[in-house]
Amino acid sequence: MYSTRLSYVHLRVRHLEASVTFYTRFLDLQVSERFGQTSLLVSSSSPAHFELALTEGQTSGPVTLGFGLPSEEEFQAARAFVQLEGIPSTAEDRGLAWVLALQDPDGNTVELYLDRRATGGSAFWRGEARPLE
Repeated sequence: MYSTRLSYVHLRVRHLEASVTFYTRFLDLQVSERFGQTSLLVSSSSPAHFELALTEGQTSGPVTLGFGLPSEEEFQAARAFVQLEGIPSTAEDRGLAWVLALQDPDGNTVELYLDRRATGGSAFWRGEARPLE
């Protein structure tokens, strides 16, 4: 057997520039390359060439993308920024993680999550979720 890890996600989007603006503004991704109707984005802490590819065209339906945050302070900062910008969002305590969910311009769910397993959260998810105050 062999091991793998997720390297990138490729999304088809209706309006490339609106999507690039969303992912760079709210998720702190950087554009690493553009060609034709495609932009490649990478998180600032990644050595990869890209982690998210966006191509303008017919969308393939909504998906959910998860972006990890390293600390409670950064989770709260992201939550405050999203609220300040007036972006509709929900915040949940899922036991093992806190999750801030919002939607990109194409209706894909973007979850910013703080893994809390090592800091008092539960070891497993088990499907529970309650609003985060």
